[in-house]
Amino acid sequence: MRMKSSSSFENLLRRAIFGVTAIFLVSHAAAQTGQAPPQYPSRLPYAFSNFVWWSDDALRTLLKERISGLGDEIAPNRVDEGKVRDALTAILKSKGIVAEIQSVEPSNFSLSAERALGSPQPAIVFSIESPKIMVDQVVLSPNPSAREDLAPLLGVSFHRSEGHPYASGQDWLLRTNAQRDLAQKGYLDVKIDIKHGDPRKSGDRFLVNLEVSIDPGPQYRISSITGDGGPLLQGRDLSSHFTASAGQVAAGDPFARLSAELRALYAHSGYADVALHTVPELDHEHALVAYRLDLVPGPVYHLRTLTVHNLSAEQEAEVRPLLGIRPGDVYDEMAVTGLYQKVAADPLLAGYNFSFKPARDKSSAQLDLTLDFFKSNIKSSVTVH
Repeated sequence: MRMKSSSSFENLLRRAIFGVTAIFLVSHAAAQTGQAPPQYPSRLPYAFSNFVWWSDDALRTLLKERISGLGDEIAPNRVDEGKVRDALTAILKSKGIVAEIQSVEPSNFSLSAERALGSPQPAIVFSIESPKIMVDQVVLSPNPSAREDLAPLLGVSFHRSEGHPYASGQDWLLRTNAQRDLAQKGYLDVKIDIKHGDPRKSGDRFLVNLEVSIDPGPQYRISSITGDGGPLLQGRDLSSHFTASAGQVAAGDPFARLSAELRALYAHSGYADVALHTVPELDHEHALVAYRLDLVPGPVYHLRTLTVHNLSAEQEAEVRPLLGIRPGDVYDEMAVTGLYQKVAADPLLAGYNFSFKPARDKSSAQLDLTLDFFKSNIKSSVTVH
């Protein structure tokens, strides 16, 4: 049965549209803190950014000829990186190029964060700081199978790199942006090849062209869209919240709006670990895509403790009832984000803002909430540790 706008679900979704979904960005950020950073590796792979005279494999071979015992990983320290920098400097000098070489180690965050599909692995990256290696032109190879109206779209992501420093790591980003742009037009089997041309000297710098070949493949259409609303919406028809329907060109995630609304609904009901999975199923032979949304609710969390810092006893006594949830209640993130407006409007708390730390105990499905107050003239900031 199709949902009506007067239902409580619809009312909650309407609240979500007006900003409630921001809680999931901040709660996710909070989940990433309070943990010890991973130990930095003793050895890491190394990569090259802009040594445009050689392929990576050829340059690696030249280095191994000059550095005894060099493998495909080095220790992130001044000595080991210095040996590679010195060897690269000598290799360039043999071509008559006097260069300054830099090495950059990956951050702890890049080592521990989930990587996007196809993105370069974290590595110690060696690059030529001087002379500058610049992108001159982006040359798009003509493709007879591509529709003429796609030509402007195919080039827009790439031409932005003209006149900027060349770095091999940008190839993945350029490819990803072009794939994203074409996916919005239903092209889900895009193949992109990026090469740089031979470097040529121009004044005190070197110029390279990017040679790009793009095959957009067929334009996909939607075969079906189904969505599971989980235990709170058992048996509900969610189709009125999809942003597309079967038969249309596959142009982006049809669950973009619904996903945010479902997250808000479940967080309001204590499901702080709710997860949504929206991987499309592609029928390559017929250029069709089936979309399905699966919801895994996780446990219902209850508030175990509430700790308030940096307020007087009188102010704390004011804040606790303003929050609207007490220890033992179902944890409602909407209540926490709603507290910002309440604090701003309360004369006793004038000039105060706060950050919050939700610490989850998954084994008991309980949550300890800490509110850290501070003096601030910024009326609309939201901060989570």
